[in-house]
This record gives sequence, structure tokens and C-alpha cells, in this order.
Amino acid sequence: MLIRPVRESDIESLHRNRLCGLTIEETAELVMSATDEEHGDESRFLVAVAQGGGVVGMTTVKRLKHRMCRHRAELGGFVILPVARGTGLARRIVDAASRHAGDWGCSILEVSCRGGTHAEKAYVGLGFQVWGQLPGGFHDHDGLVFDEVRLWMSLPTKTP
Repeated sequence: MLIRPVRESDIESLHRNRLCGLTIEETAELVMSATDEEHGDESRFLVAVAQGGGVVGMTTVKRLKHRMCRHRAELGGFVILPVARGTGLARRIVDAASRHAGDWGCSILEVSCRGGTHAEKAYVGLGFQVWGQLPGGFHDHDGLVFDEVRLWMSLPTKTP
């Protein structure tokens, strides 16, 4: 399994595997926007690619822009296909994102998820700690309401 920045050639696989949950046009726009943003910016759209070339996982990692939050980076859109769950892939993706954040000088990695779900348990299992919860923070398109749970983990400090 290879974890690398997204490429234009990943658009079809991202769409086919429903990793983004978007139309093919929206997926293409997202990938192109991400690749444009990455040039000179502290942002990465990472994908996990299986040996056959199909994308089986993804996340974004972005350094926060506010001057008082530059030591923090946030994961977003973290998805792993069911076939790749339980393989250690989540840890490998978090490790890859952490390396990027560390290279930018970040010491904290953050993520949010729907409370009471497998994702919350998985993040805690990866070493994240809950720091906040917003009741009713997420409203699903099916009318379901979830608390938003915010988690964080400390990143190793880089030695010069």
C-alpha cells in the first residue's frame, strides 16, 4: 500500500469507490483544487493506493492559518474503504499526515468526527484524545443528528 499526494489520475478511482461521495465532476474539481492549493501551501490531500492502483483511503491535512494556531494542523475527509479497514492503514495514513504537519513545524494534529461512532473509537485507538464535544454539531442528509467530537494528538518535535 502506497500513501502519497493525490494525482489527477486518481479522480476515477476516488469517484468509483465513493470515497468522496461526490459526482465525478465534483471529485475532479476537488482533486484539481487540492493539487493547485498544495503548490507552496501547507496542505496535502493524501491517498492510499492498493497494488492494483485503486484508491482505498484518503485524508487531507492542513496547517491552520491563524498566527496563533500555526503550530496546529487538521485532518479532514478521512475515509478508508471497508475492505482495507483493520489492516493498519489508518495508522499509516495518520503517520504520513503527521510527517507533513511536523515538516511545517506543527506540534498538534487535530480531527473531528461524529460522536458515538466507530470513527471516534478508531481515533482514540490511534492515540487521539477528546478535547471537546458540540451537541448536535453534525446533521446528516438523512436527518440524523450527531454530536461533533474534536480530538487532538501531540506530534513529535523536530530536531534541527
